[in-house]
Amino acid sequence: MKSRARDLAVLVTALSLAAPPLRAEHASIELTLTGGGHQVEAFTDQEPPTGGVQKRPVLTVKAGESLVFQFFLTNVYPHGLVSNVTVRYSVRAVAPDGSAGAAAKAPEGAAGDKGEAAAAAVTEGSMTLNFKPRCRVGSRVSFKAPAPGRYLVRVETQGTKSDHEHFSAVDLVVVAGDVQSR
Repeated sequence: MKSRARDLAVLVTALSLAAPPLRAEHASIELTLTGGGHQVEAFTDQEPPTGGVQKRPVLTVKAGESLVFQFFLTNVYPHGLVSNVTVRYSVRAVAPDGSAGAAAKAPEGAAGDKGEAAAAAVTEGSMTLNFKPRCRVGSRVSFKAPAPGRYLVRVETQGTKSDHEHFSAVDLVVVAGDVQSR
């Protein structure tokens, strides 16, 4: 019986050492992109690793169509005030090596990723706030689909004084003619 208890203790210890370290979460982000009669949603991801771990949803629309980009960010850090946090949001052309739906790097300026040229923004904004527990902020931006190409729609935190930042992102594919498949 002692041998079995000792084996169980060794197993529990080994599993706890193999588990990744716990990281305090500080943001929950819900992003919605609507256009062309369709809507996609993305939820919180985190960096590192660069580009996060989740596959981004894709919305395909015709150039010139009306789009609505909306997000809500909630502070879920329960241990007090998180001060001077910047929330950035943007719609930018994707770097040439970015592919729709992939966990690829975002253009610098849009996501804080390093090593890629910054792309001109279709729309962007930021706000710097002190977040109390359960504090919530959001924005709703209407715009026209730009010229045909691939764009990254992204919301992110910066300056949380943590070992990681949170973001949510959607790939926007703009085509010249009718949208055949979605």
